[in-house]
Formats: sequence, structure tokens, C-alpha cells
Amino acid sequence: MRAESEARRITDLSHSKGAQRRRRLARGVARWDFDRKLCAEPTRRIATITLTVAERDPQAAIGRVYAFWRRVRQTWLGTRYFCWLELQRRGAVHYHCVWLNPPHVKRVNLLAWVARAWGGGRTQVRFSDGRGGMQRELDYALDYSKKMGRKAYQQRYDNVPRELRTFMSQRLEVPPKEVDNHLDRDVYQYHAEAVLPDPERRGHTTYWPEHLELIGRREHVVPAGGRCSALDHRRPKRGPPGRLSPKRAPPRPSSSS
Repeated sequence: MRAESEARRITDLSHSKGAQRRRRLARGVARWDFDRKLCAEPTRRIATITLTVAERDPQAAIGRVYAFWRRVRQTWLGTRYFCWLELQRRGAVHYHCVWLNPPHVKRVNLLAWVARAWGGGRTQVRFSDGRGGMQRELDYALDYSKKMGRKAYQQRYDNVPRELRTFMSQRLEVPPKEVDNHLDRDVYQYHAEAVLPDPERRGHTTYWPEHLELIGRREHVVPAGGRCSALDHRRPKRGPPGRLSPKRAPPRPSSSS
């Protein structure tokens, strides 16, 4: 763990539903990207998709994005994706999605397919390469979870129905709890609110609200030629229905000559 030269305090410890959703989104993006980098299939290109619900009431969006990605997974097995919830100024639900290695345009007209699968509302599909495009999308997602100012309405999750997930992705190959052991992260110490003596004014006291004090940073470093131990925790691949996994397959009878 590398200590910072100067500790900083974070006084915004909001426990509102919106703040909790934003923190989960930032953690979900980091987990998904770490899992993506460990996948044996490299990210060659991506499709950036936006899915907008026509109705203004967020209740109308319940189940929509789940049904959409279920159709995608049933059509293209092994689909990897990440999508998260945004809100338009009028209050309607809008999803921003990243689809890794989508089917090539020579195989399917993905713009038309997405519009049919979404089944109502506006859609948009854009393609980019898997390196620069991927980093742009990750930066956008991370910046989005911290949005403030004139676009803060996009993350006003407090009144969003609890049935609507903040983000969604395919099942990670490495369990999320194991991923957390390998992510870079700041290390904080919690301080409850208190009234303490003022070191600069003798006989005076200063009120400190509850806050987090940054005491260091934990960094995940794999040495050159090394191997991340998270690979040892990858979930086994599922075979076709009815097929026994290699671990459970009965032993073969010995051959006789």
C-alpha cells in the first residue's frame, strides 16, 4: 500500500439512495473492466448503444433492458456487455450500453436488430475500435458516476423505482468478491462527528462532521512475466444443456487388449 503525502478529507458521506447507486455504479464499472481484461477473448471492437424509453414515467422502463439483453444473449451466446441507467431532463429512462465484440455488419444489420429487439423508443448504435473506444467509454462511465452541475439530472436516482437496476452486465468470469481483492483502491479511515480542541486557537474547539480520511492507496501490481492469481478463480465454462462438465463426467472404462 502506498501512502499519500497529504491526507485529504471527504465530507460528503451522503447515505441517500442516489448516492449509494452512484457508488455502486463506480464499483461495478471497475469490476467489469478488470474481468474484461482477464478474459481470454481480447476486445477487438465495441458497439456503443443507447436505449431510450418513450414514456416519461420511469415505471414504464421496469423489465425493459433485462428483456433486451436476454434476447441478445439468446441470439449470440457468450455476449459480454455493460449498461447503466441514465435519466433525461424530462425524467424518462435512458440506458447507455457497451457491447464487446458485437456481430459483424456482414452478418447482421445490428442497427435494425437493436431497434426491433428494444421494441419502442429511440435507439442508437455506434461502432469503434476496442482500444481507444473502450477507454473512452470507461472514462465516460466513471465520470458519469460523479456528474454534477448542469447535467446532474442524469443521475438523480433518489426517485427511481427500486426495480430498475443502476447497471447490468453479463455474469463475470471472476466472482465480484475476488475481483475486489485485486482492484486499485484508496484506503480511508472513518471518523465520526466530534467536537475537538482547536490546535491553532487555545481554549477553542472545532466541530468536525463525519468524514473519511485518506491514509493510503492499495495498488494491484503484476510483475513482468507474472500472472494474476485472480485467474485461478475463474468460473468453469458452461456446456450445452444436458452435457456433463469435465469434473463430473464418469470415468472411462479401461481398454482391454
